[in-house]
Amino acid sequence: MLQRVHELLPLKPPRSRRAVRWHVGESAVLSLFGHSCVRKICDKNGFVFETLSEPKRSIALTFEEFDLVKDGYEFDFDPLGATPGKAAAILKSDEQMIADLPDEERELVKNKLIAVKKFLLLKARGAASHYRQNLAPILLKMQDELFAPKAPPKGGQMGPPTFRLVGPKRFLEWVNAYLEMGPLGLVNQYHLCGWRDDRYSREERPILMDHVYRYLSREAPTIAFLWGEMETKFANLNRGRIEAAGLDLRDYQGIDLARVTKEFKEHMDGRGVALLTCPAIDLLRVEIRRLPPFDVIAARKGEEVAQRFFHPSKGGVQGLIRPMQRVEADDWTTHLHTLVMELLPLWDAISPELREAAPKTRCVFSAAICCTTRVIPAMTLALRTGASNTKQLLRMSVSDKTALARSIGCETPWEYRATMDTFVVDEGSALLNAETELVCTDLGIAFKSPQIDTPQQRPKIERFFQTLDIRSLLRFSGRAFSNPQVRGKYESLARACVTVEELAALIVRFVVDQYHNLPHAGLGGETPRACWLRLTKKRAPTTPPGPSRVRLAFGEPFTVTMQAEGIEIFGNWYRSQKIDELFQRSPQRDYIVKVDGEDLGAISLRVDGGWLTVCGPEIMKGVNVAIWEAALANLRRQDEDLQNLVKPVVHRAIEFAQAGDAETRKRLSILYRPKTREQLEAIRIRMNQTVRHREEVLSPPTGPIDILGGRVFVGTKAPPNGPAQLLPPPEEPMAQIEATTERVRSKVPRAVPANRQPAPEIRLRKPPREWKPKERK
Repeated sequence: MLQRVHELLPLKPPRSRRAVRWHVGESAVLSLFGHSCVRKICDKNGFVFETLSEPKRSIALTFEEFDLVKDGYEFDFDPLGATPGKAAAILKSDEQMIADLPDEERELVKNKLIAVKKFLLLKARGAASHYRQNLAPILLKMQDELFAPKAPPKGGQMGPPTFRLVGPKRFLEWVNAYLEMGPLGLVNQYHLCGWRDDRYSREERPILMDHVYRYLSREAPTIAFLWGEMETKFANLNRGRIEAAGLDLRDYQGIDLARVTKEFKEHMDGRGVALLTCPAIDLLRVEIRRLPPFDVIAARKGEEVAQRFFHPSKGGVQGLIRPMQRVEADDWTTHLHTLVMELLPLWDAISPELREAAPKTRCVFSAAICCTTRVIPAMTLALRTGASNTKQLLRMSVSDKTALARSIGCETPWEYRATMDTFVVDEGSALLNAETELVCTDLGIAFKSPQIDTPQQRPKIERFFQTLDIRSLLRFSGRAFSNPQVRGKYESLARACVTVEELAALIVRFVVDQYHNLPHAGLGGETPRACWLRLTKKRAPTTPPGPSRVRLAFGEPFTVTMQAEGIEIFGNWYRSQKIDELFQRSPQRDYIVKVDGEDLGAISLRVDGGWLTVCGPEIMKGVNVAIWEAALANLRRQDEDLQNLVKPVVHRAIEFAQAGDAETRKRLSILYRPKTREQLEAIRIRMNQTVRHREEVLSPPTGPIDILGGRVFVGTKAPPNGPAQLLPPPEEPMAQIEATTERVRSKVPRAVPANRQPAPEIRLRKPPREWKPKERK
């Protein structure tokens, strides 16, 4: 919401084109880029500043650069920071500014300043001096004039004065401190008060610190327990020293040998026994509080808990303005037991024992979320984790999924796709692997992996999993819950009734139609889809890769042999003009091609200059291997000879396979996976016959074929004299047209009635002679 409100703020006035040349004195102290600096050189070009901390460094800025830097939030300027008086005031007050003081201390300094100013004014008039005997009555008079108590509103006794002046000696110290150090010199040095020496000896302090460090243990001992252990330690030491001195312990019964009093310690010192005093429990608490908090939590609860607790979480990465600028992905084991089987119609009729024996599992749900718009561009569902899930997420993020959503019944388009700027995953092996990083490199995507066990660095995807669990999976029976304590005595396995295919369809329907159209708190009440549509109009996402780059990134390599007809793979021929040139230079040579199992319309051929795109049959565009294999299986059942198939028949077979694939994807939805390398190789081996496509249906000829058949001759090409006949209607069989070829040609008059057009005559043509090369002697 803040980003949307910031857009409504008025525009800032433009800066002046001419920079102001500011003065920086020699006694000034500046803060530039986090470093305290002083001016070293000032000339016509600009300033040269030197840092106060070691090692010394020089920072050169022109007047224009200094004019821009001074308006930044990291810039600070103290014109008197390097003067001796300011340095002495800081050392005395232990503060940099008057505003840093507490309210009571600041009020005290204000009253002192009023009194000192009044004295200096009287001294300037000659009514006061530094002589102490004459200063005492002046201070009494100033007390009554400046700090007299206020009269009560309705009678009664007078209240105490607001401020009481000190004696002449102390007052003159105030005056001298003010003249030397300014108002900061009037601050009381309470920070220097107190006992600074250690009250415990060199033998007592190590024992105390030993018990302090024992607090850093996975057993998590309490402070009271450690203090009891420390008392026992000191009592044993003192008892041993008394025995070593030859004294009888029975004489000291009833005396606490751990908390030794000062009088008893002095008495034992007189007898030559140096006793130790156990520190109080308050000192033990103070020393434990001084331990680094990270070390305390890491030692008592574990390093992972400490990293998660002290990780600075600021709501994710700031400054995201473009859709798909940062995409986070992760795996999550669903809190729902599902049936790994198709739900039979007789499920309600079978016994509970058979239902309980059905295989059940918890699926692994993988998803990717756009951190700018909160849309879900990709998600998969699998029975186990693996690199194929991450690869499928990357492919779905650059593809349109609307057809998949429509097949399930979604009413909202699933069109979110682009080339991501940054793809962020966790440290799991299923997401962080070499194959994923190589695919991201080929697609031009930055691949990052935050620190392990820090979900705060991926807050968007972690929160989406909670939303899915609360809003979608909560309504189904068979929930596994997050831990056994929350689950209690709920029988998750016995209540499982949702299949994996049904769960996949339910998740897609929830995300596409419900999640994308509900107000999102992270977007200020705007829906993810509305945010996507709004930002894509202002800052368009990066264009997704084309089919060739997708094929190179996600395709599988194969070795093929180039033939005169082109390249044959998966039952299709791929040919182009460059392929013919390659064949002429080096025929029957093996090449490496990359095939995209989701689109057999083209392949990529490895040549010396890189990769060459070779197109195949037009009807194979957008057809995947599964559809094509089903179409070939259907064609084999219809015709054994696959060498002369016609295009309409192939179209019908592909349409049949696409209908079956649509039903399969509707049932699998995000469970669908592209074919692996081994599966593609097995399909390639099964396709041992190649399909050739033609445009029209051919029927076997019954006689000579007239190439001019069906034309109307006019002018000099009119038919000769003879009985003219009209053209047969289109619905008459081809046999009637062929019968006209056997009639004898006769002359007919060229002038014919206007309302009657002579029928054309089909002339007989000799069949073309077979061409033979000319023999040379």
